[in-house]
Amino acid sequence: MKRRVCPRCLEPLVTPVWRDAAGVPRRPPVERRSRWQRLLEPLRTAEMAPPPTPRDAAVAAAASVSPTCPNGHRLPPAYLERPTIVVGLVGLTGASKSTYLTVLIDLLHEGALAPLGISVEMDEESAARFDDYRYRLMVQRRQLPLTLPLLGEGSSPEPFMLVLRGTGRGGAERAVNLVFFDASGEQLYRAEDMGQYGKFLYAASSVLVLLSPGVFPRLRHLADPGEESMGLARHTQMVVNLANLLRTARNLHPDSPLAGVSASVVVTKADKLRGLPDFPAGALRDTDLAAMPLAHWFADVRSTSSRLVDFLEVNGGSNLLTAVLNRLPRPTVHAVSATGADARDGGYPEISPVGCLDPLLVLLARHGFLSEEGLDPEEAGSALRGEWFG
Repeated sequence: MKRRVCPRCLEPLVTPVWRDAAGVPRRPPVERRSRWQRLLEPLRTAEMAPPPTPRDAAVAAAASVSPTCPNGHRLPPAYLERPTIVVGLVGLTGASKSTYLTVLIDLLHEGALAPLGISVEMDEESAARFDDYRYRLMVQRRQLPLTLPLLGEGSSPEPFMLVLRGTGRGGAERAVNLVFFDASGEQLYRAEDMGQYGKFLYAASSVLVLLSPGVFPRLRHLADPGEESMGLARHTQMVVNLANLLRTARNLHPDSPLAGVSASVVVTKADKLRGLPDFPAGALRDTDLAAMPLAHWFADVRSTSSRLVDFLEVNGGSNLLTAVLNRLPRPTVHAVSATGADARDGGYPEISPVGCLDPLLVLLARHGFLSEEGLDPEEAGSALRGEWFG
């Protein structure tokens, strides 16, 4: 059985706690229990209680009873019935994590995955917060504020919760929870800060590591104000700490393979790289999922990733790339521009995202929601796996 966690406080979930409108724990009414069920019901603990059936949920809804985690956070409808992919965005201050995530979610809502037959829904609480981000960035074309540092031991940022739905093999409907966490970059450098404030990393099944091109020594002329102080050594340490934390959370040795976790490295603000003579042609482009089979597109992603690694290595990123390639699980490297242009006086002349979908497609394939064919040709037979194609 897959490990489930509350998407807000990350408390492990065996079975939900049902609460009424006043927040008082209460099992939903279940009709037509046998005599033995009625006799045994008082002896059951929360862990022993059987998971509620769809009929239980319907009766509970009529009685204003809803499932929650042990800390009282209400769970999205049918949350425990679907596998969950927890995606953590990792990057130091100025890496454009919030901007990239806002644009990515907006693309998903605009039907970017429709050519694959996949629809997207968002949790109500997440949608209310997302609307504020989207209005500022996409409508007003203003820069998003830096993510505020978290306060309090063990706290984690509020996630964005989505549900992806489509049709798998055999015509059966498949669905997956997609939970995004975006934390302040100031708390994603030191190992102790990662552990204290990045609690979501203990539950993360995927990570998006965001790097600004200005942090590479030979690309410092492209750095935004303030990025020069970040330094490549600090980013390298961030990747090492991230890899160690992911293994520690799974009781693994620091050099052990990291199974069950996927990683994509995102080079943000890549529109600044277009004019460089050695920047790989075609590395920054949009994904047209209707133009070619997904396997061909993944083969192109694999080739482009290799060329980007060579480009960044030539520009002084050897140490960082060594940590990325040796410490993270099967990473791919992507060039992305969330806005398509630099901000001027706190605003953007236009919002023209390029390449934002590719990193997420790789993560979805790594977890079996999409076919992995084309990503790892040497691993024949691993392309069709998981809950989506199983």
